[in-house]
Amino acid sequence: MIRTDGKAPKPDRLSGDDAQWAAEFELALALGHTPPDGLAAQVLEEARLTAAEAGLPVREVLGDPSAYADAVAAERIDEAHRSSVDVEGFAAGDRFTSSLLLAGGQVALFGAVLWISDGLWIPVGWPTGGAGLLLAVLVVLVTGVIPELRAAGRLRAGRVAMACAAVLVVACATGFTVVPRGPEVSVPAPSLFVVGALLGVLGWRLPPGPVGRWFRGRAVPGDAIGSDDEAWLTRLSALLRGRHGVSASDARRRVAEARDHLAASGGSAEGEFGDIEVYALRLSEGPGKARRAARAEVLPTVLFTAGLLWWGIDLVSDPEPASLWFWTKVVVLVVGAWAWGTTTWSLWRKLRPGAPGA
Repeated sequence: MIRTDGKAPKPDRLSGDDAQWAAEFELALALGHTPPDGLAAQVLEEARLTAAEAGLPVREVLGDPSAYADAVAAERIDEAHRSSVDVEGFAAGDRFTSSLLLAGGQVALFGAVLWISDGLWIPVGWPTGGAGLLLAVLVVLVTGVIPELRAAGRLRAGRVAMACAAVLVVACATGFTVVPRGPEVSVPAPSLFVVGALLGVLGWRLPPGPVGRWFRGRAVPGDAIGSDDEAWLTRLSALLRGRHGVSASDARRRVAEARDHLAASGGSAEGEFGDIEVYALRLSEGPGKARRAARAEVLPTVLFTAGLLWWGIDLVSDPEPASLWFWTKVVVLVVGAWAWGTTTWSLWRKLRPGAPGA
């Protein structure tokens, strides 16, 4: 029986081809449509019951899992949810929680290497401890805070955060090359695992929805009926540019059209256009959305390329094959190079002339 209490049912365990179909469906739904929590589990339970009643495998009853995911998304993911998803498919709060997981893994790896190379008690000071802390903060800032602020429409705050990230990069580079080694204290290596675990638990357990509201900040004038229309239009422009990747010129044109409409109608922005986030979504949809999503990946790819080059130069400038740190850096460089290659190839395919959505 399908539940009617608002909670997603827990599907029975599937096996064989049905389990494969379910995995393909969940992946297609998650990657292509950013569904609300619980939707995939609810749909899979319905699919299981439908297939059981028909006495046939799920694939024969419901067809291709990717096509079925598209159909489910069209029918059951409403505009209110889709309007909170940015141009790259991330829901509000997802990037920040993911950045905490990434930073937690980094700190844990840092602790593991130090434990193996230096023993139970490890020295913490500059640059060993200070640089590690700065890098963890930088990871959260670049992969979590900056994109969350932009997706929330807080473009000025996002630029301030980018300036802070640049300062941290300069501080790390200066610290490694100029600042002399400072005093150190000894701490047990497992303490770094505790710190990494805490960051990981925070990233895993924090609900993305409330986190997204943190970045949205105080209520913006123009969110309520009767508020100042210019503030509403200003926020519309910020949402189009930050969340949906619309160019500044296109955003200005859309806002000018909305302003002209308000001047002709004499109504309020909220009364004429409805919810501002849903209206921004409607304005942003169209054949150019896929290309905007690809363009939004360019800057992160460039920054990742620069970081990978710096990592490689640092590795070859002072090679120490007898050191565990050296081989840890090699592994990170190889994995990073593989990720860079797949990302760059995918990005080129999306942006090349004649690509779908171009």
